[in-house]
Amino acid sequence: MENTTRIRRPAVAGSFYPRNSQTLRKDIESYLAGVPPAASEGRPLVLIEPHAGYMYSGQVAAHGYKRIGGRGIKSVAVISPSHMEHFPFVSVFSGDAYETPLGRIAIDKEAADSIVAAAPGPIRSSERGHVHTGSHRQEHALEVQLPFLQSVLGDFRLIPIVMGDQSWELCEALGKALAPRVTREDFLVVASSDLSHFHEEETARSMDRVFCGLIETLDARGLHEAVRRNKCEACGAGPVIASLIACAPIAGVSCRVLFAATSGDVTGERDSVVGYAAAVVQTHGGGKERRMDEDKTRDAALTDEEESFLLGLARRCVEVSAGIGRTEEASADVTTATLREKRGAFVTLKIGGRLRGCIGMVEARKPLKETVAEMARAAATSDPRFMPVAEDEVDSLDIEISVLTPLRRIRSRDEIVVGTHGLVVERGPHRGLLLPQVATEAGWDAETFLGYTCEKAGLPRNAWRDPDTKLFVFSAQVFGERS
Repeated sequence: MENTTRIRRPAVAGSFYPRNSQTLRKDIESYLAGVPPAASEGRPLVLIEPHAGYMYSGQVAAHGYKRIGGRGIKSVAVISPSHMEHFPFVSVFSGDAYETPLGRIAIDKEAADSIVAAAPGPIRSSERGHVHTGSHRQEHALEVQLPFLQSVLGDFRLIPIVMGDQSWELCEALGKALAPRVTREDFLVVASSDLSHFHEEETARSMDRVFCGLIETLDARGLHEAVRRNKCEACGAGPVIASLIACAPIAGVSCRVLFAATSGDVTGERDSVVGYAAAVVQTHGGGKERRMDEDKTRDAALTDEEESFLLGLARRCVEVSAGIGRTEEASADVTTATLREKRGAFVTLKIGGRLRGCIGMVEARKPLKETVAEMARAAATSDPRFMPVAEDEVDSLDIEISVLTPLRRIRSRDEIVVGTHGLVVERGPHRGLLLPQVATEAGWDAETFLGYTCEKAGLPRNAWRDPDTKLFVFSAQVFGERS
């Protein structure tokens, strides 16, 4: 007689997704069909996927899962948070199989054992987080990924991992344990996470932009810090961070946010939403480990103290430009490694919510501290759309700073994630740029965003369709005096 404790039965079939196998397959096929074809890219190492009910996040999830079919993937580690219980370790399922309405998935015992053996204290072979008894509801965040994987991959083996705690120490232990596996051609990691929870739409998208910007720069430590300081939310931040750590030693790695949305896009209710995103971490360099001299420093997230310093510096520069005082270089000796990095940045001035000046430097030519000081002076005095800021306007100004990631060339509008990406359009001598928050505040879709960016460049609105027009995206960490 079969020992049922060794098989993890479906717990949320009929609630998070259909219980009937035929209905489930048709739903997933419909979600996948709703994703536009994408150009062939690098080898996927990690998918970051939402785990809400399919009616809310299924279409978002499909953008990631559409990327992995036909790539010979035979072993998948799915990492989820534990919503139902806390335990101070990472639990790798000790049973024999997970089951969904689409069938059983055998556990990759060899891979599971090697991951546990890499850090036997922080990582344990266990049923904690996987199988509950008594009145406990069972964890959904891992299970909901499986029908998508079964539909896209067919036959594969599973390493189910639940993080009972998401401390940096556990993230690091799991990431390092996974690292040797991630280089294998037939191996994939799925990090399960929803984003912001139960904020109004504008706040949710702002927080989700922070998350997306950090993963696109592969900044594991910055993401941990941003979640800790409530700059963004991700119930599965630990799985995402561990996945980024696992990929850190590999050459030629990039992360792309494929699609982002909120529950409000489905329900129409905007007062309290949950955020979702699908992203892929992929390599264009064959997945080999990179040498230390090839490793480039990632753009780090700013701390609260660094944000406060830059805002104070920008205000002093504006005051001096308007003829108030001579103290813009006060505290100029305050510096950190991040403030010394060469970074692009924009400084935006507003009065009563209306634009009063905005100047920026896209390329990373100077240390961030110098860039912000220079752009603040320019926004106050040199924006050709406005007269210089007057002394009696200074107290009414709100200052916002956008610190940019490097530009990334794109080939299609489908690569643009509104709310995460800013745009640069180039053709010949013409160049136009719009920051990520512009599209969000205006409620534009990707095509409208492209049209206005072309217009900013002095080009026709449809110029982005011209093959001679170059399109670039970037992300930004945006913060202001009233944020």
